[in-house]
Amino acid sequence: MHTAQPRNDTYARLSCRVSAKIKSRAEEAAAILGQSITDFTEAALAEKAQTVLDQNERIILSERDFARFVESIENPKPPSEKLRQAMAEYQKLKAEHPECNL
Repeated sequence: MHTAQPRNDTYARLSCRVSAKIKSRAEEAAAILGQSITDFTEAALAEKAQTVLDQNERIILSERDFARFVESIENPKPPSEKLRQAMAEYQKLKAEHPECNL
């Protein structure tokens, strides 16, 4: 079953080479679903892209790590001497170079 894609600005051509085995398996899977290879490839590509983007947009913590995170937000430790020195150095650089938007 082939579904013709409308030709308009919402579509773009993607051209790539795949192994014969991958092509054959994709065609077989598309046939099982009653899809064209184009429709199957588009759906598979969209699904994989969304999975990768989702994994890179979220931070997943265990319950223990989330509890530790919340605890550190609600009850932060006082700044260390090293952090105070770094902040003082930053403030000094910022005052010396206002054009840098530090």
